[in-house]
Amino acid sequence: MRLQGSWAAPRQAAPKIPKVREHAQLTMTDGAVLIGYVFVEATSRIQDVLNGETQFIPFIDENEEILLLNKASIMQVRPFDT
Repeated sequence: MRLQGSWAAPRQAAPKIPKVREHAQLTMTDGAVLIGYVFVEATSRIQDVLNGETQFIPFIDENEEILLLNKASIMQVRPFDT
């Protein structure tokens, strides 16, 4: 007896785009000021991350603590020149 059915190749994961740290100062809606790094794709800008679909962005502060920030809580972003 022969089994019939369809066979599909496993889906390939999308290629990963390297991320880089962008040094910036963030002012939050509660007045807190955070200085650290926003992760962006190597071909993107901080503005692209803020306008993206995700609700939270990863941020590393000056003490190397990893924070997930709600974009709605960010009032101002000042990138530092590199």
